[in-house]
Amino acid sequence: MNYQKIYNNLINRKIIRVGYVEKHHILPRCLGGLDNKENIIKLYPEEHYLAHLLLCKITPNNSKLLYAAMNMSSGSMINNGKRNNKAYGWLRRQYAESMSGDNNPNRRNPEIQKKAALKRVGQKRTEETKHNMSVAQKGRTLTDAHKAKLAIAATTRPPISEETRAKLKNRTPNPYWAGKTMTDETRAKMSASRVGKTMSEEAKAKMRIAAKIREENKRKFKEEK
Repeated sequence: MNYQKIYNNLINRKIIRVGYVEKHHILPRCLGGLDNKENIIKLYPEEHYLAHLLLCKITPNNSKLLYAAMNMSSGSMINNGKRNNKAYGWLRRQYAESMSGDNNPNRRNPEIQKKAALKRVGQKRTEETKHNMSVAQKGRTLTDAHKAKLAIAATTRPPISEETRAKLKNRTPNPYWAGKTMTDETRAKMSASRVGKTMSEEAKAKMRIAAKIREENKRKFKEEK
């Protein structure tokens, strides 16, 4: 059986996948594949499981491919121990749903968030990535539920401590902006963009409420200390 042909047909299927999908390296990293977008495809979990089984058939002596397939197989042993890619897909979807949003125990873990932030230190995004992020945000609207969560977070957030203020004051400036000043042309454009703009009474009222909440939070924080 030509497993390479079956694998190629799976990878080249011209379908639009919606819902839960998983990222798959077309050429596995253990075989020299890269993390670039040309080498990554999104597959349904059933397809992903099948792809790894086919890779094991194509390269049967690769221990890393066998290990990855064994890990995936451990999640698909149902029906009296028979391996089933449909069962694997169902398990992966159920698990993803159970761990999404606030159900994820790591979501609010400060240690995990700190480690994730450290990984991003010094990280540089390519112009293509920046463009893709910009496009993804255009036309995006927040749901009322999302807005409510943001409002609650803003009103319950503790004030900035003096220690944090000192760190911000003495931090190393962004090298991109270091030593740079705005040109007169830029200042003029910014000034012109604000001409004629007036703030609505509703916006003013919201700002007054937000200011009062900030002051109240500061007072409570000082009392607790």
